[in-house]
Amino acid sequence: MKTKQLLVAMTALVGVTAVTGCDGGDTTRESGVLSVLAYNGGYGDEWINEIASEFTRQTGIAIVPSVDSSLLTTIESELVSRYPKYDIIMSHGIGWQSYANRGLVAELDDLYESTNDDGDVFADRVVDEGLELSSYKAYRQDEAHYYKVPFTQGAGGLVYNVDMFEEHGWAVPNSYADLVSLCAEIAADEDGILPFAWAGGSRAYYWDYVVYSWWYELAGEDVYNQWLSQTGSDGTYDTGIENYNPDTSGSAFSYFKQAYQMWYDLVATHPEYSNENAYGANLMTAQNLFINGQAAMIPYGTWAKKEIENNTGKSFNFDVAMMPTPNVNDGETHYNFMVGFGDSMIIPAHSPNIELAKEFLSFMSTEYACKSFVKYAEGPFLGFNYDDVDMSDITANDSYAASISKNLSESVSFSTASNNAVLIANGDTNVQPWVNNEIPYASALSTPSSYSPDSVFADLYDDARSSWTSWVRNAESISR
Repeated sequence: MKTKQLLVAMTALVGVTAVTGCDGGDTTRESGVLSVLAYNGGYGDEWINEIASEFTRQTGIAIVPSVDSSLLTTIESELVSRYPKYDIIMSHGIGWQSYANRGLVAELDDLYESTNDDGDVFADRVVDEGLELSSYKAYRQDEAHYYKVPFTQGAGGLVYNVDMFEEHGWAVPNSYADLVSLCAEIAADEDGILPFAWAGGSRAYYWDYVVYSWWYELAGEDVYNQWLSQTGSDGTYDTGIENYNPDTSGSAFSYFKQAYQMWYDLVATHPEYSNENAYGANLMTAQNLFINGQAAMIPYGTWAKKEIENNTGKSFNFDVAMMPTPNVNDGETHYNFMVGFGDSMIIPAHSPNIELAKEFLSFMSTEYACKSFVKYAEGPFLGFNYDDVDMSDITANDSYAASISKNLSESVSFSTASNNAVLIANGDTNVQPWVNNEIPYASALSTPSSYSPDSVFADLYDDARSSWTSWVRNAESISR
């Protein structure tokens, strides 16, 4: 930390600035006291309390950290306020590019050029691909700037009961064919264990973490990225609708349809593999079935261990891990959908503590903070490069954290994060990849004949075609 900034920050701790905002609300803020808000999405609050406490110990800068599950409903009001309550907001679902277009988030170019307390250039600490995705040319700006820091990276797929697999002699499946055989074996077991516990009523989309990995493997990097760009074979948005045609050989959605077919054949047509009425089950039901040893696997993201323990009020009495997603072609390579890779840490443009907030984001990139997040969040990783972070003391004693580390380091990782204008202007949930957020898993389990791959993808294509002209027009309006 620069000496002058530290001196100013510490001196400011003794003062309180009280102002009355034109937009109403309590605008009393302590000068130099950072207020940090993180989304309560299964990570708990121990991690932010630990990191904030250590930052204060090292710098003398006071922080008021908090977590909130309703954060997503208040981001807009926070950013438009002239007197925001928070200096840093960490969450998924932040439309930061749109806010950058409106001048509501602080530019972070100098942060990315700075050196953190470990002596590393901040830009070098950001996880691969995160650097490009954090930079954006805002509306009517002449050049791109950094406006966010990646909050998390992660793994998504099938979490499994390690002890149960060992006791029954079940091999962790390497391929889809292995997974099909395993489910049949589990279902035939006299102990009455379910292959899967899942929550179609509230978390059906957790199956995406498996299906997307199959999609990426089937399509390959070039075809997948072509779809992610929302452009067609001529490189323009005008022909981008080509990606959504499931009947065109080699199109992105022809492969997406194949991946859904794999799930459909495994899950939708085998209701005996899932908890009863899984299509309408809530998350607590699925969590209890898994932690009580009544199901062998549960589709989830990196926050599974912490969230299941917190929600059920129980601790796992068996080892739990996330398996590498069984691959399509039974090769050595596995594919990892980076759940949370689009999550963001931003600074409101009207924060009175922008420079101090940058200091804290810099501290988040240090080895201490990176390790603390994994330790206290019980598995998830921050959006920084862990290649030179010694995790052995954590992974040696935590099978779950070790499995996440393995997925991140040994699998081919990809995400749905993108800065293309079609997605920014129209919203991720409307465009990618389930058009209008019409996720079929729960309905397919309930009435499989009505949600066959042919039916689902014909409807998706129709919806995309009917929306495409307006999607492109909206994209062009923010690209001038």
